[in-house]
Amino acid sequence: MKKSLLAVLSLGLIFGVIYFLASYTAEPAKPVIPAVSLEKDICERVSEQFGEDCQRILLVDPHSRLVFAETNSGIIPVLTNQEFTEFKKFIYPMMDFQEFSEEKGDRGAIDWRADNKSEKDFAILYGFAEDDAKTIIINSEGNIQPTRFLVRDNLWVWYAVFEKDEIKLPVEVTVYDADGHIVKGNE
Repeated sequence: MKKSLLAVLSLGLIFGVIYFLASYTAEPAKPVIPAVSLEKDICERVSEQFGEDCQRILLVDPHSRLVFAETNSGIIPVLTNQEFTEFKKFIYPMMDFQEFSEEKGDRGAIDWRADNKSEKDFAILYGFAEDDAKTIIINSEGNIQPTRFLVRDNLWVWYAVFEKDEIKLPVEVTVYDADGHIVKGNE
């Protein structure tokens, strides 16, 4: 009798577990797929905001949540959400191709912009550099070497993102050429 009762209880327990597992398995969550790709959405917003066509997306940086879009007149950094599914805001000012070309005599091989206002715990230094600026060190921010990418012949975009509210201004940088000689220092 004890053995029969134990067998019935064991079978009941096994069927109970199977029933629980079968009824508990929920349908997996379906991922939210936007109707328009992030790149297309950003290009449409750039075109609307600046009144000129977005040429292309140059870079999507997953570590900093930045997307760099190119227009006829320059490059605009765009901040996205953590998942890269939504546009958050433009980072101003835009890097202007003509302004960079015209001011070369005054500023040298690099040009910088700083943004401390995009959101809490996010600050960015960004700008253009010519090909002869092979290495840039941001001295005023702990000797950080920024990320760079090529836009076109002899023109690079350099940027560094910081997890803090404010960048120490004025920015002090040292720029080196391909041979390790200082092209520009601490300005």
